[in-house]
Amino acid sequence: MIELNSLRYFVSAYEVRTFSKAARENGVSQPTVSAAIQKLEDRLGASLFLRSKTGLTPTPLGTRLYHDALNSVAHLTTLESRILNQPKQNVRIHCAPDMLINSLASGLSSLRHEFSDLAFSFTADAKDSDIAYTTDVCLPASHSFILLEEEPFGLAFSSKHPLATLSEVRLEDVCRHPVIHRPYCPNADHMDMNALSAAPAAQTMNDPQLMDLVAADLGIAFTPRSHARYREDVVWVPLADRNAGTRKAGISHRRSALATKLAKKLAEVIKSG
Repeated sequence: MIELNSLRYFVSAYEVRTFSKAARENGVSQPTVSAAIQKLEDRLGASLFLRSKTGLTPTPLGTRLYHDALNSVAHLTTLESRILNQPKQNVRIHCAPDMLINSLASGLSSLRHEFSDLAFSFTADAKDSDIAYTTDVCLPASHSFILLEEEPFGLAFSSKHPLATLSEVRLEDVCRHPVIHRPYCPNADHMDMNALSAAPAAQTMNDPQLMDLVAADLGIAFTPRSHARYREDVVWVPLADRNAGTRKAGISHRRSALATKLAKKLAEVIKSG
């Protein structure tokens, strides 16, 4: 009889394409995963993967087993939690520092209502996540990307700022105003921030911090348009004389069946919201 753990390790290895990553996914050692899959191969009398220094390549038998076993493994793995009515299906979420969590939070709430056995934990690194709220230039190599919005960059002002009433601003209009820097933003080099302020008023670690400081009128900031969408105390104004660039924001996800399904649902909720 084929053991459930062996199938579980196999499914993980098929999705992440290395034994070491599959081991981390399941909280076991790499030799444990390797031995379990070798035992599967011995029982089936054929290889499930071609091994190389660059990773694992599924054989035709491996692909067939994956598609046959996937739903059964997921069903049996969560059997106890369903019987006990406890959320045991942990989904790892990453929210990039240049993204605001408002839309993501409402989307996760909708997922939790639809799939009651889910529990979410947040990761500091997108590479450790199942689903990430990020931009196309920051997604891990192992993730696929669902575009939500392409939006321009401009300047964010406190609603109390004297320039907040303008429909657009020029660089010379703001060059003497204090600026809050966001060095973690991959798009910050679209604009020479030193041209705005030689001495920044502050430097933040993430955009939620940034927007609170802008709202308090500590300084202005170079941000995507959507950052002012949820706030009445911040105004976003485009630049008239400088191409500040755009960004593509979206949901990235591991290529596993569950992560793909949840990411598509999450993207639908965020787009409709």
